[in-house]
Parts: sequence; C-alpha cells; structure tokens
Amino acid sequence: MSTLFVNGTLHSTADPYATAMLVDSGSVAWVGAEDTAASMRARSGADWQVVDLDGALVVPAFVDSLVLPSSPARPPATDAGPLTLVENAGSAGVFLSVTGGTAADATADARGTQVIHYRAIGAHEAAGTAQDLAALVSADAVAGLSAVVGPGGLDAAAVARLASTATAAGIQVYLLPEDPDALAAVISALRSTAEAQGTAALGMVRHRLSWNGPVEHDAIQTLAANSVSFTAVPDADGALTAPIASLLSNAVPVSFGSGSHIPDLWSAIRASLEHADPDQRISARSGFTAATKAGLRALPMSIGAGFSMAGRIAPSSPATFGVWTAEALSVQAPDGRVAAWSTDTRAGTPLLPVLEAGTAAPECLATLVDGTEVYRSPAWA
Repeated sequence: MSTLFVNGTLHSTADPYATAMLVDSGSVAWVGAEDTAASMRARSGADWQVVDLDGALVVPAFVDSLVLPSSPARPPATDAGPLTLVENAGSAGVFLSVTGGTAADATADARGTQVIHYRAIGAHEAAGTAQDLAALVSADAVAGLSAVVGPGGLDAAAVARLASTATAAGIQVYLLPEDPDALAAVISALRSTAEAQGTAALGMVRHRLSWNGPVEHDAIQTLAANSVSFTAVPDADGALTAPIASLLSNAVPVSFGSGSHIPDLWSAIRASLEHADPDQRISARSGFTAATKAGLRALPMSIGAGFSMAGRIAPSSPATFGVWTAEALSVQAPDGRVAAWSTDTRAGTPLLPVLEAGTAAPECLATLVDGTEVYRSPAWA
C-alpha cells in the first residue's frame, strides 16, 4: 500500500519547499509539491491512501542519545546499567534512544520499541581482558560497553585500563563521568591510549562521552583528535552548560539525550539556542542535527551502517518520521549574541518550529517507523 501525504511542511534537504511525500513499502519514494502530487495520483495513484497533514510539520524522527536507567522512557530490564536503544515508539516523535540496562528482551518491548544496548560494566568487569570484554558484547543487540566514571563507578586507573583494552579489542565504550575529576580521568585515559596505540586505533572504535558542564579547550582537542563523540544532556532545569559550539567548531560530533528526564528533544534544541554563554549558542538546524542524525552516526560502524539512510526525509530513506503541529515555523541562526529568525522561504533551508521563549512547544501528532504508524495523538483525527 502506498500512502501520499499532502498539505504539510516537510523538513527535507532534498526539497526544502516540499509539501507532499509518497511512502511506499516502508520507504520515502518521492517528495515534492502539491501539483506534482496531484498529477502523480491522477496518473497512477488510484489506490493510494491519502493523508491530509492539514499544515502539520513532518521531520525525521528523533534520536535520544542517552536515556538513563531512571528515565520514564526506559523499558524494563533485568538489571540496571547503561545501554543504547533504537526506540521505535517509546516516546512520541522518538525512534532511537541510548539508555542503561542489559541485553535481555532487547529486540522490542510492548510498544514495538527496538533496543540497541550498551552493556553496563563495573570495576570488576572493566579489569577484564580483551576476550572478556568481547564476550560481554557478543549479543547481537549490544553495541558496546558503558561505564560510569567517578564516585560509585570506575576510578582513574580503571577507566584508563578499560579504554586501552576496549580500544585494542575494537569495542566502543560509552563513558559517563559524574564530576569534573571523573571527566579529567576520562580525558587522561584517552590520551594514554592514543600514546600507546595511536589515534587511528581510537578512530576505529569512536568512543562516546556524555557530559553537561565546562570542557577545557585542550580536552576538546583530545576528543576531536581521537574521534570521540559527545552527548549533551540538559540538566534538571533544562539548561545546557557544555560548550556545544566549541565542540562542533572543533569537529567533535555532538548529539542530545534526555538522561533521566522525560524525553523532550525540542527542549534540548531550545536549550542549545538559549545557552547561557552566547558564544556557545548554535543554530536550530545544528541543534536538530544533534537530535537526529548525529546520534545515528555515533553508533559503532557495524550497527550504524544499518541506519545509513535514516535521519532524513528524502527518496530511498526509511519512512521514519514524526508529524508535529507548531505555533510557527522559521529558519534560525545565531548572530553571535542574539538569535535571528527568518520566515523567508527563499533561503532554501528546511523550516523548523520557532523555539524562542514564550512560544508553545511543538506537539507530536504521530510517529511512523518504516512507514508503520507507532504513535498517534488523540488530537489528530
């Protein structure tokens, strides 16, 4: 069954002016204008299902790059610990998440959530050999290992050993420092591993780091040199304190996560626009990338290859997207001190919701994964 979506606004780099989309066999078959859609339907679409978006915004589904064990979005697991989810329906508008747990019941939960895990380890397991670590990630649904660093987790010596052993074994590790001293221990571990094995070895595994706080310039350079991706999670007040713009300008990939809070990646994007340090504010487009494609790119190559066409709305990409209602749409970019908004469609840049203070948050009407509806709001008849 082919489905033609019409009368909407599509966030598509393939066609920034697109208002219609054809979905066939779980993939996007075409995006474009209403008149073209009408002629296509008249010519060969007599049996197509037609969905009137009624002006709604269609965007690629979100990727929540860190969901912690206490999060309301986390599915039940047999024990607690960090892991990664590809979440098809766990939260409205989200299809991928990163959280904590084991590989038990990893393929799906009652809501159809597909899960990709990072296997949580403590100090004892972190001291294992390369073969020991490989055994921990042998399950198909496990992307790598994850470890808390700092009080209650790994100390500086343990994280240094883990980084070295995992890198040699080709295993990606998601590092979760709890305080500035733990962050310093992580940076030191990366440097010592690079000195012993070379930056190319680290580039093959592309370890991950989650932190929301200041990061010194030399530490940012260490992350960039060693192909480490960065996940920023807003604090309990919804603020980002990590130097997002500096990380991106130094070629450190940045993605957003919800941590232990209810997933709301529009709020994370808003936080990146309203960063307390004006020099660390980024454009809405960059923030949206951090909430979508960047999380897919941070996965290990063996898993990320399966999502190579995801995170976009374009022909041949998976029909995995959210349908949202928003108060207003625009193109936004920071001018260094303030946010500048434009609604001029001649810019040729896909539109996003206006997220400035005082504007109502976007509301998810539906989420589709591979063309199948996995969430529908009662508000969308």
